[in-house]
Amino acid sequence: MCFDLSVVQIFSALTAGAQVCVATAEARKDPIMLAEFMRQASVSVTYFTPTQFALLLEYNSEALRSCSNYRIAFSAGERLPVRVAKAFYDLGTPATLYNTWSPSELVVQTTIHQVEYPADDCINIPIGYPMANCRHYVVDPCLNPLPAGFIGEICVGGAQVGAGYLNRPDSNVKSFLDNPFCSVEDRARGWDRMFRTGDRGRFLPDGQLEFHGRIAGDKQIKLRGFRIDLGEVEQRLYSESFTADGQGIVDIAVVARPVGGSASLTDDRQLVAYIVTKRPLRTPSEKSEYAATLHSRVQGHLNDYMLPNGYQFLDKLPTTIGGKVDRQNLLNRELELTFPSTTSGQDGEALSDPQQNANNSVLNAVISLFKSILGNDRAIEPTDNFFQLGGQSILLLRLQSKVKRTFKVVPKLQDLLRVPTPLGVTEIICSMKEGATGAKPADAAQDINWEDEIVLPNDRRYIVPYGVQRMSRSDVVNILLTGADSFIGIHMLATILSARPQTTVYVLGTREPIQHQQLLQEFERYRLFNGGLNVQTLLSRTRCIPGVLVAAHFGLADGAFRALAQSVHAIYHLAAEVSLLKTYRDLKAVNTSAVMNLIELAGLGDHLIEINHLSTWSVLHLQSWKRARRTRTAIITAEQSAAHFSPPPTDEYGYFKSRWAAEMLLTEAAARGFPVSIYRASAATGSTVTGVAEPSDDFIRSVVMNMIRHRAVPQLETQGPEFVIDFVPVNYLTAAMYDISSNEAVFQDGLVVYHLGNRRPLRLRELPALMGAIRQDGEPGRAVPLERWLQALLEGADEHEQLRWTVVRDYFMDGHNMFALDRSRTDAALEVVGESVRCPAIDASYLGQMWRGGVGS
Repeated sequence: MCFDLSVVQIFSALTAGAQVCVATAEARKDPIMLAEFMRQASVSVTYFTPTQFALLLEYNSEALRSCSNYRIAFSAGERLPVRVAKAFYDLGTPATLYNTWSPSELVVQTTIHQVEYPADDCINIPIGYPMANCRHYVVDPCLNPLPAGFIGEICVGGAQVGAGYLNRPDSNVKSFLDNPFCSVEDRARGWDRMFRTGDRGRFLPDGQLEFHGRIAGDKQIKLRGFRIDLGEVEQRLYSESFTADGQGIVDIAVVARPVGGSASLTDDRQLVAYIVTKRPLRTPSEKSEYAATLHSRVQGHLNDYMLPNGYQFLDKLPTTIGGKVDRQNLLNRELELTFPSTTSGQDGEALSDPQQNANNSVLNAVISLFKSILGNDRAIEPTDNFFQLGGQSILLLRLQSKVKRTFKVVPKLQDLLRVPTPLGVTEIICSMKEGATGAKPADAAQDINWEDEIVLPNDRRYIVPYGVQRMSRSDVVNILLTGADSFIGIHMLATILSARPQTTVYVLGTREPIQHQQLLQEFERYRLFNGGLNVQTLLSRTRCIPGVLVAAHFGLADGAFRALAQSVHAIYHLAAEVSLLKTYRDLKAVNTSAVMNLIELAGLGDHLIEINHLSTWSVLHLQSWKRARRTRTAIITAEQSAAHFSPPPTDEYGYFKSRWAAEMLLTEAAARGFPVSIYRASAATGSTVTGVAEPSDDFIRSVVMNMIRHRAVPQLETQGPEFVIDFVPVNYLTAAMYDISSNEAVFQDGLVVYHLGNRRPLRLRELPALMGAIRQDGEPGRAVPLERWLQALLEGADEHEQLRWTVVRDYFMDGHNMFALDRSRTDAALEVVGESVRCPAIDASYLGQMWRGGVGS
């Protein structure tokens, strides 16, 4: 019950004395199972978006035909395509199809149209007549009524106009108006306001409304249920397009259009970015490299459903006679797309074992399925990623269905998600055909030898040179900072620049070089400029290294790498790639192997360079995982090395594992004499100074906010320390780390570990009692069994969220326990150096600020 349509789905049945049939989370994700559920439950009335219902029509029409009690099929949420209406009536069920319309601000629906079988010349199905107590107007930009047949903005008055947007007064002034057309009777009832929908439409001669898209024109679209502003996508691509060698975008247009010739009922449109670059890109490798660069840069700024599925490079955009971009040309022209895909570097003979050679035919068939689903005939390698080739969640469902039809096995969606490559899918199919129906994908099942992974080579690059000493912290003036392209990293840059005026910071990008323009944009985004820190300070005291963290020697020439070592006095390593879905091998380059570069750099200068490494508190949480191997019985929470355990030896869910492996390499470096400090931080929220909130897709934030949203916390059967909620404001995290790391009085030889968690975390079992205060409605929460809580997360979630929560479920089922860490050493150090920023306790006030989109205070 978290979206407007749920109101009519539930209460239209209950108020009529009927039964509400609730499908399981698993069935909701699988159109084959959902159609079968409808048949078994003898469903008589349905509410679907056209996209979702088209999936049922496409993948299990036989079950729908068997729904003999089917009477009414409501369509809502997006434009109803003529092809879907025809396919519905071609089923031959006794049901009648109705098309409905209404933005969420108007509560479920305000118009309804009984759909007949569309005529051959029908191109647009009406959204219908007004429902009772709803008033509709079609107006020009000055709010003057337009005659029937003229297209204008649809405005709605009457009983269903919502109360307005919460805490958005500027938007309310523009959208929720006093209704100038209000009748005396309506005004007496209190129905005196009108909502400007932003949708275009017209009245037909019979009085029905016809929908004609958004006022914003073809720049604002609805794709698979998501509203997307194509202008926003274009602007982000443009702003992230400039590279150190002078390349960039001159002109750009993004459209949603079909790719390939699929005759599917579902909305097959994909986002295609047409790009004109400063310097023409002629070869396929140049285009592929630049597309991958663009895609990786915008991924951190746009939702997944807003990312282009493919890129087409043009010498110029086509224009109309009037000089405007000819979007019709872009929607219909022949495509030669470049996809944002990367390969792992393996050759195409991954199945070279004699026993596996017989499976090559399966692999070739799977590659053919990839090509047919993605609508292109480009070369696809066994290790190419489905999503980086242009796939998305609906197409993943199609892949699952085609695998079933072709191979007579049904792989789980979460398994396809873990290894979305032809090779991975092939291994799943072969395992299932051999009878191992519960087997995990081969890539996930391959054990990792952690002893091999955490070996620091015994050569002079990683050995402290004889007689070389470290520099006193008080003399440090040149700092190397990684991760300035991240939320925490950019705040650390501001902290360093503000704390010590004589300091110069060398910033190193993670996968792409960082430029000053990017730093300026991020400082403005997070409001980091203040009285003592201005644009001139940022530009004059930062040096952008023309290299990247993941390349050997950062991609610098040997002389430049050595010169950097001669200049830098301390390293602050904050870069990390955060992903719940990716494997250890996917994340190894950024999260683990990169520290090898830093250790080598630390021994090349006239003084040893101290390494300050930001890790995560969840490194120690790996101890609670079921397949973790511990040398001690009890779970250790102390500020010490994590060498007493190793993570589960599987490749899947590699984020925490890759951070553990990095700590192990640094632990060995410290044993050889390198000065190393590891800071394990709990989840960071927004700054208490700027008031800018943290990114909303943070794993722990999402988990806790969804507990509050559902008013439920899971009952966890954990052994050892108690599960807690632990956040720290980002400005506290960076200030505490810098205060400790820059003070000579607290320096210690060897490996030193600090825990930057909240002094007063909240025990999970205490959260339900606070939920009424957090949500400001007085209603407490409750504790529910883990499986029930996980099911609640999946119910009502969109496709992207369903995949995400399926992965979260696996984390908790594996035993993930977020327990508090001991911070005795950290508190002792801060007692000496003094705390420059206060950390608020985790209470109703802190979580309430997060709930409302702010920060703890």
